Amino acid sequence: MVRRTWRASSRLALALAAVIAASSAGIPGQHAAQAADGAFVTEVIVRTVENFKNHSDVVKFMNSAANRHVSVINLNVKEDEDDAVPSGYVFYDSSIAPVAPGYAQFDALADVIAEAHARDIQVRAWIPQFHDRAAFDHDPAWRMMALKDGQIVPFTGSNGSEYFVNPLHPDVQAYERSIIREIVANYDVDGVVLDWLRFDDYNMDLSDYTRQAYSAAYGYDPAAIDFATDNAKRRQWNDWRTTRIGEYVRDVANDIDRLVPDLFTGVYILPPEFAEVGQDAGKFKDYVDFVSPMAYFADWGFDPDWVYNGTGILAQTRSKVGDKEIIPGLDVWWTNAQYRQIYSGIRSQRPEIQNLAFFLYGKWTDNDLKKIDNRRNW
Repeated sequence: MVRRTWRASSRLALALAAVIAASSAGIPGQHAAQAADGAFVTEVIVRTVENFKNHSDVVKFMNSAANRHVSVINLNVKEDEDDAVPSGYVFYDSSIAPVAPGYAQFDALADVIAEAHARDIQVRAWIPQFHDRAAFDHDPAWRMMALKDGQIVPFTGSNGSEYFVNPLHPDVQAYERSIIREIVANYDVDGVVLDWLRFDDYNMDLSDYTRQAYSAAYGYDPAAIDFATDNAKRRQWNDWRTTRIGEYVRDVANDIDRLVPDLFTGVYILPPEFAEVGQDAGKFKDYVDFVSPMAYFADWGFDPDWVYNGTGILAQTRSKVGDKEIIPGLDVWWTNAQYRQIYSGIRSQRPEIQNLAFFLYGKWTDNDLKKIDNRRNW
């Protein structure tokens, strides 16, 4: 989970405390931890472009985070969306990926690590993968292709202005892996969490590369599959896609382990029931330390109990990942009644879960962190 180069004695003490807590509570995953008072461990997921434009922004945030008992910052080091900054642009000194406008003279990753570590806060590099405008523009052969209205066209999201690359193309994989290696080799991160390790539906990728590879393996063109209904060929196709994603995570894990053995590594995942996106955590669980399911019940049209009940996202995730650590991703805008219900449900039905990660799409304020801190013991 931890690099040995930062505050080694503090890290060793934290690690030993985590192991003792995990052992005594029967918590899966050697990195699970529980505070003595039973409070949840607070993680925050931070979009760099919205929060850190200069050193002053970083200091202000870190002072607030330390005061509000934030233990982990999952920092967006490579842009995940296509809004203020094109996806795939980075917020650190890269020789591989294009640096986001405004960050050529401000290495946000280095600055956040320095200020966070000075306050005993860990920093994980949040690295989106296949939602990547920079890679999309680099080579047309890299683009994710989808069958739409009888035509195979580049997939550009539901609004037509997002940019995706083919998760299965070897050159795309090599490019994305090189960025991960660059970050791990040059920055004292406490972990890595991958994102956008998926497709968007059954009808992709249908690029020339993928169609040829699939035809060679199964003897038929995947473009001929009926993607609209459940059938044997669609299941075979999805099994092949999810297997390839799992192999990619394996290769990334091997890259990381060669550079920094035992670096804490995980993946953000969609609800496992969303099988159409080609993301099966069961096929990469052996290569990561944790998974972080996006438990945004309102976004998916569910009731709050879907987070913790016997059929909801945490139950689905546990069935996929066995004893791996699970760190649920939660929103910041729910009502107090909803948080009380969810916290109580997690404590009673998922007691092994100790860390909660909170995502805010825009700019974090001290009041946002204060509200989370006030709930830690609920």
